[in-house]
Amino acid sequence: MVFSLAQKILKSKRTVILFHTWTVTRDLLAQAIRENRSMDLDVSVDDSGNAYLGHPQEYHDKTHEPFFNSMPLWEAVDALARSNIPVIVDCKHVNAWPVVESVVTQLRPERCLVHSFVSELKFDAARAEGEPDFVTEWSSIEALQEMKRKFPSITTTASAKWLPADVLASDKYGILLASIVRLLQENRVDTICLNVPNSTFSDTALALFLREGILAHVGVDDAELTHLSQVYIGETDTLEFASRVALF
Repeated sequence: MVFSLAQKILKSKRTVILFHTWTVTRDLLAQAIRENRSMDLDVSVDDSGNAYLGHPQEYHDKTHEPFFNSMPLWEAVDALARSNIPVIVDCKHVNAWPVVESVVTQLRPERCLVHSFVSELKFDAARAEGEPDFVTEWSSIEALQEMKRKFPSITTTASAKWLPADVLASDKYGILLASIVRLLQENRVDTICLNVPNSTFSDTALALFLREGILAHVGVDDAELTHLSQVYIGETDTLEFASRVALF
């Protein structure tokens, strides 16, 4: 039996810190592979359906930020296919799912953590005035469910946006959190990015999801997390802080 990345982390009861990046250069990718860490691929498509590493055009149109200077997508996939490190495959455009499937096939599903912002987890509580909404980045949770059907050993990750900042720190959100857990269960989602302040995580909050076999993602760069004893998936923007996890 082939176990998914999430299953292996749960079985080990050991927190694993994965690398998060918006820009994948040849040097960075080579270092990640050489040091047996992990990699993050943001997968988008242009108006002609051509795949690339990065955010969708809409993101740049609305933020006026230049495109990220990443290497070609398929060159990165070819290099990763010759390695054994975990890979976050982040579907950044609703039309990029066929490309994501091809990436997962080449890299092997058990290594991949496939992520998307989920339209069912789109809220308004913490949205700042004037903060743009990137419509093309939202997919239905059914897209993750379909990935799980096609690749049973894959790890699926749903991202929420604009939840109340204190959703994990106040008792008044019990019904809301229960509905999120139920949605994840019903769609066989393995991990969740709540995108709330990392300092608000507690063992109680982690256990809410762990009871159902769901791992929460917690950013490790901007919060003191020594009080957490429950297992979670950490994310860091610094490659050297990522776990050495090629055994997965």
